Amino acid sequence: MNDTTDDRLIWELTGWDADERPAHVTELSREEILRIRDLFDRRLPPAGEDEWLACAAYEVPHDLQLQVLAPVPRLEFKPGLEYFVEGAVLSD
Repeated sequence: MNDTTDDRLIWELTGWDADERPAHVTELSREEILRIRDLFDRRLPPAGEDEWLACAAYEVPHDLQLQVLAPVPRLEFKPGLEYFVEGAVLSD
């Protein structure tokens, strides 16, 4: 899956609250992922490079949020939430 551009991939930016519940979810497009994916360390999954940010949840700490907003200004980061970018493959 690491090299795929499969149309079944989806992505979300999720802000989790203190009770570990998703409190703010924004869907991301393939084009937006292309703009931000180089900001993350994609070597984390055991399989190697995660080309499409689909194999792990990638934290967006406060100091990275401005860098994410520059290429995707429509995003919003709410105070008090912990944010992650994560991809998934839709089932058939």
